[in-house]
Amino acid sequence: MGYVEGILISTCINIVCVSGLLLLTGYIGLFSMGHACFLCIGAYTAAILTKYFSVPYFLALLVGGAVAAVSSIIIGWPTLRGKMSSDCFAIATLGFAEAVRVILSNIDHPMIGGALGISAIPQKTTLPVAIIIAALSVLFAYNYSRSQHGKIARAIRDYADASELIGVNIFHEKLKVLMISAFFCGVGGGMMAHYYTYMVPNTFGTVMSTNLLTAVVLGGVVSVSGPVVATTILTATPEVLRFLSNWRLAIYGLVLILMMRFKPDGLMGFKEFSLQPLRNAVQRVQVALKKRGK
Repeated sequence: MGYVEGILISTCINIVCVSGLLLLTGYIGLFSMGHACFLCIGAYTAAILTKYFSVPYFLALLVGGAVAAVSSIIIGWPTLRGKMSSDCFAIATLGFAEAVRVILSNIDHPMIGGALGISAIPQKTTLPVAIIIAALSVLFAYNYSRSQHGKIARAIRDYADASELIGVNIFHEKLKVLMISAFFCGVGGGMMAHYYTYMVPNTFGTVMSTNLLTAVVLGGVVSVSGPVVATTILTATPEVLRFLSNWRLAIYGLVLILMMRFKPDGLMGFKEFSLQPLRNAVQRVQVALKKRGK
């Protein structure tokens, strides 16, 4: 049960991170290849606060997310203000992520630990906590996508020039969504640090960033529930295929290729999960019970 619980907690952590990234990629149209750096910043911030300053766990997560959001301005201000293309923005985020990882690896301060990282972090992330935070993250992403802000983001993605003509500040909107996505990744990084209780800068490399982006694209870039489902599948599949030893990664890659070939819009495409069929079924049962009562 501990093994299954670990997979579920990892899935919830990834869902928190993907909830922010899907807004940046799917709704504003910016691809990031370096979002793992925001997990790294949030993880280090939250771990230092709880380990050395005895800050409460939830407050440390919020501060870690806030620090990650503020740090995103460093890469967002020069790139987005200059109207850099999506491809160039992705390369810039990749470079920024590598810079953060290398800098942390070379800081020998006792609180940071350099390449050895931080150990003996209090284990605060439990399964109920992870589920609650993941649910709140998905709820926020869903509400944001349906709000006026989400509509503006989609307008910028599809009709940037027309949006600018009617008075939309494209730079501010893009920077805002970037900061929101970085905040969620910072919170996810803090959860990760307080679950594994040990971390090194190399953990937050390009592979982690690629996995997050893969979950968004595989689930459907204009869907909220799609990336959540894809994150669950991508987190669990390597563990399910572990008995195949070295072949499991090859099968994992083949599944992704086939998915992109036969369903390029992602698992959900433009659709969302809805509770309406369940409500309709309940209403039918209620009507049937009333008829029997008569």
